[in-house]
Amino acid sequence: MCLSPSSTTNMRGQALMEYTIILMLAVIILVIPWGGNPPPIEQLVDAFRQFYLDYSWNMSLP
Repeated sequence: MCLSPSSTTNMRGQALMEYTIILMLAVIILVIPWGGNPPPIEQLVDAFRQFYLDYSWNMSLP
């Protein structure tokens, strides 16, 4: 089965739309606070910050 060039262009456009929707859902999930907790993205940034503080403190030891 051979697809015409316009058919493949439409398929690429459809895939782009699907990726965009999935990306928007992921961003919404990361920035909305759930259950009275801070948003997951804030928790992730805090975890990285704490990890770096612990790491740099440990590396400063003799």
